[in-house]
Amino acid sequence: MLHRLLTVRETDFNDLDVAQWNNLLVESEICDAFQTYEWATVLRNSMKVRPRFLLLERGSQIKGGVMFFRKRTLGLIDSYEVRGGPLYVKGHKEEVMEGVFKTLRSKRKNALNLLFVPFPGINNSLEHMFRNEGYFSYPFRTIIIDLERPLESVWKALNKKARWSVRKAERLGLELRTATTWKEWQQYQSLHVVHGREKQYPTDPPEFFHEVFKLQGKNLARLFLAEYEKQVVAGSLFLVFGRNMVFLQNASKAEFLSRNPNSFLQWKSIEWAKENGVVTYDMNGLPPQQVPYLRGVYKYKKQWDGYIQWYYYYLSRRLPYYGIHLIRTSNYAWKLFLQARNLKAV
Repeated sequence: MLHRLLTVRETDFNDLDVAQWNNLLVESEICDAFQTYEWATVLRNSMKVRPRFLLLERGSQIKGGVMFFRKRTLGLIDSYEVRGGPLYVKGHKEEVMEGVFKTLRSKRKNALNLLFVPFPGINNSLEHMFRNEGYFSYPFRTIIIDLERPLESVWKALNKKARWSVRKAERLGLELRTATTWKEWQQYQSLHVVHGREKQYPTDPPEFFHEVFKLQGKNLARLFLAEYEKQVVAGSLFLVFGRNMVFLQNASKAEFLSRNPNSFLQWKSIEWAKENGVVTYDMNGLPPQQVPYLRGVYKYKKQWDGYIQWYYYYLSRRLPYYGIHLIRTSNYAWKLFLQARNLKAV
């Protein structure tokens, strides 16, 4: 069979041929920010995880690959995670996945869990392969805004409430700043800490923002700030790779929410994306409508005229499957999960 002709080479972060990996990213049909060497660097330096890379070759030609990382759950037990990808040269998707599965089988045996979240655009097409490998699939969805349309068409297609919110923010004097200096990123980081305290969720460490700040110099990250009378009142952080842009996080000052800074940033980031050649704008998640404590997030994201893209979390063990379901349906379980995220991986 054809897939037997591919060999799999596993390498750690320090031994990776970065130029070779970057060439694969360029040639691959699926290229996303979560599979770049630079994102692996962010994870290693700020989240204390251990990125590794699988390269699938035929002779001297690289046909595919995937970046994954090992972390410690509760500081004790190994878990593995793959976010994005797999990368593959045209016509080699299933062949590459067969090689990836073969390599990951041994890691699954002694791990608490192995989580694999392929790129949303091909995620569903791989379901039968994950099912045959014994993975459990849990459905998620996100909002994708198609920016191949003229910007005027995107604006007109928005929910009236979204357009009204943007106009109100502009009328009340909000201004946009694209953060370029570390001082500006620190302002957002401080806002992120306050926002997290108010919302009762754990915040990312300072090292995370310092590492993502470095990505902007390579055009792989953008931080947009909303200012009112020279004061930063909200910020939205994105990863950018090629024609794709994905939302990472947002923070805002509660006392300025009546000025609609988040809607203002949402539209301004869409404008920037359109002007800079982005075609796929991913809002990175759409929560279930029926969950009371997430209903506000659901209503907000639905205003922005994106289409719903379903995808799956593929989990190697049944217990995490039930854990995800509990977290998504119970406010109490959600808060416990957020508190547990504060435990550092080693």
